[in-house]
Amino acid sequence: MLCLAAAFAAPCAFALSTDHDQPMDVNANYMRTDQNKTTNPDVSTTFLKGDVRITQGSIKTHSDEATIYQDNTNKAAKSSDAAADTNNSKIKRVLMTGHPAHMEQLHDDDCSLMTADAETIDYHTDTDVADLKGHVNVIQKGKGEFHGEYMIYNTKTGEMQSGDNSPQSRVVMRIEPKNAEPATTSPNNCGYPAGASAAKKPAKAKKAGTEEDKH
Repeated sequence: MLCLAAAFAAPCAFALSTDHDQPMDVNANYMRTDQNKTTNPDVSTTFLKGDVRITQGSIKTHSDEATIYQDNTNKAAKSSDAAADTNNSKIKRVLMTGHPAHMEQLHDDDCSLMTADAETIDYHTDTDVADLKGHVNVIQKGKGEFHGEYMIYNTKTGEMQSGDNSPQSRVVMRIEPKNAEPATTSPNNCGYPAGASAAKKPAKAKKAGTEEDKH
């Protein structure tokens, strides 16, 4: 796995950590649900069609069709320490198709925008990994862009993997020159609610020799 932002000659960009603390809003022209009570009672699916739009925090998607897979098991009840269970969301996977399907998300600290377009985007919310297939285009504003036919992208860490060693496999990237201005840190979580994830972030170390240290 390669760090996407490193390939774009910039520090690793971490997706907005509070997105998973926000509710997922869904709207479409058509919806059908299946509880799978006879085949798999632990999983239910919601099929969406027609101008499908899904929003969760800074994550925004748009596709022709989408299938949402939900875990019906109560993990919090099974966990000995429910507070330590970081995967409280019942939504396990969102499969989107379109011409193209689109996904975007802000990154922590500098609030830079990542956009991804592909014929198929298979986003696994429990691992933060998205499988993109078919005319894949990923752009990190101010950092660079990627084009290929297939990519595995970790939306949390910025890592990616694409291509193989075959002559038919080609990966194209453009790396923007390093910005002379240092990236600024957002004081308000990029305008989104802070949530529990922000509270868990470790405090930044103080610089030596500050006025506070002298007193």
